[in-house]
Amino acid sequence: MDPQLQVALIILTLLGFLIWGKWRYDGVTLTALAVMVLLGLVPAKEAFLGFGHPAVITVALVLLISKALEKSGFINMIGDILRRNISGEFQFLALLMLVAGFLSSFMNNIGAMAMLLPVTIGIAQKMEWNPSKFLMPLAFASILGGMNTKIGTPPNIIISEFREDNVGRAFEFFDFAYAGFPVSFIGILFIAFLGWRLVKLREEGSEQRPLVDIQDYLIEMTIGEESNLVGKRIHELTSELGPDNVLMGVVSDKGTIRKPHHRETFEASQILVLKISPDDVAGIQTEFGLIIDPELEEQTQHGELGEIEAMITPRSRLIGRKFNYFKRMTTGVLSLLGLWRQGTKLRRRLSREIFKAGDVLLLSSRDTDERAAEKLELLGLMPLWQRELDVVRDTSRVWQALLIFVIALIAVIFFDINIIVAFLLCVLAYAARRLLTGDGMYRHIEWPVVVMLGAMIPIGGALTSSGLTVTSANFITTYLSDVNIAWVLIVILVFTMFISDLINNAATAVIMAPVSMQVANQMGQPIEPFLMAVAVGASCAFLSPIGHQCNTLVMGPGNYRFADYWKLGLPLEILIVCISIPVIMTIWF
Repeated sequence: MDPQLQVALIILTLLGFLIWGKWRYDGVTLTALAVMVLLGLVPAKEAFLGFGHPAVITVALVLLISKALEKSGFINMIGDILRRNISGEFQFLALLMLVAGFLSSFMNNIGAMAMLLPVTIGIAQKMEWNPSKFLMPLAFASILGGMNTKIGTPPNIIISEFREDNVGRAFEFFDFAYAGFPVSFIGILFIAFLGWRLVKLREEGSEQRPLVDIQDYLIEMTIGEESNLVGKRIHELTSELGPDNVLMGVVSDKGTIRKPHHRETFEASQILVLKISPDDVAGIQTEFGLIIDPELEEQTQHGELGEIEAMITPRSRLIGRKFNYFKRMTTGVLSLLGLWRQGTKLRRRLSREIFKAGDVLLLSSRDTDERAAEKLELLGLMPLWQRELDVVRDTSRVWQALLIFVIALIAVIFFDINIIVAFLLCVLAYAARRLLTGDGMYRHIEWPVVVMLGAMIPIGGALTSSGLTVTSANFITTYLSDVNIAWVLIVILVFTMFISDLINNAATAVIMAPVSMQVANQMGQPIEPFLMAVAVGASCAFLSPIGHQCNTLVMGPGNYRFADYWKLGLPLEILIVCISIPVIMTIWF
């Protein structure tokens, strides 16, 4: 088979699995790389060179710096600033997006958004505002802000290093701001004055739990030997559950959830799958003699149990894993009571479900167990309910963290120090000041992203070595050879946006960068404007919750549905095309 056809089939299959999203994207990407090595499309000695690529190392260092800033108490300081300057919803929305855009320019935009998420929810709770009005604008502002600098988002780092590999010089730190700043500033203004009206607002939760509108979890309960349900029919339970709680099914012998017949009678040890509010769990359990988890019986002997709602973040170790892994990591500390997933009908029992980013878990823990917080951090879970916004007690740690980071930025921008060297020294300084620990350095790196990026780089190289980029460029230039160059840039920008809405933006940049360079070469144009079009397009994933991790993080707390994103995202992407193309044409030609 022709090598170009082999590469094309592998990449299309890779894209299909990434869009499907059932398997971890790092595992899928590594599998694609292994297949290419076996077929001889990637030399074996070059298969793992991507893990030492400057772009991969820079992404890992930026993630560590973002975590150190968060742990220093910087998040609390930002929360205090936002709380002190609230006079109305519009002012808070505008200030929140400006802060998010600024922070995302100088740290990983996912990290910046994750830092501001609990602050935003907490302030919305205090002011009795609907969080849905603020969370999608927060996510979009974080994405927009990442476009301003080289380190704001992984695609910019990849594009910069790609230019250095092919031209001999990387983009400067603020080169991305020529297109990024007008796009982010005007985009934020658009959302603040008009776009937020396009965000679908839904009713908030109960009075006791107004943080997020996650009212119904999928919870498994076992019928005890002495349960008053034994011998009763299905309709007798459904009539007593009330209108807000639903019996979804019964776990079959095969482990699937089946819909019981209305005349079927309950038996002891049957496992019921209920969709109920966390507020009703204890009452239903007591009234019907149901058992949630046998381990809870033992835990209650050592103290009262508390409930925690925690969201699976993009860096969580749980992504792609099942309940057994969670149980192994949290035995005696946390117990899984229920699972909530937006926009998806769960058909398997909890023990067989594969965790995804954005899932919200209902957990139980002893109120006095301090290890619960450690386990949440270890697993990459973000508490949403009962999260306290503590006042910063030691502001010196905040200023130390900021000073070290600013010195590193100055070294990169004004003294032409290699960005990897500067950021590595920054991380080591954080470790010396105990803002990062030795174990924490490895725990806080988002390894799935790093592994995926390390595997994608040789895959991107196979695009070029097989000649597929030349063939793709020939196809584009054949149909666009007689049109204005601006239309060629629009095609590249829009197509990159489309891919980025479906798969990880870093993977999009790796795939599109060599194609855009070949188009530029065949048209006799400089490659810089084409690479900038790819950088802008790869960063603009506003049409779906799966295109960017910022969108995924706010889906649960904001109670958004899949279709809510494009209602604001589509006009925003059209606006970005209208702004970025004239700027790129003016600056880079």
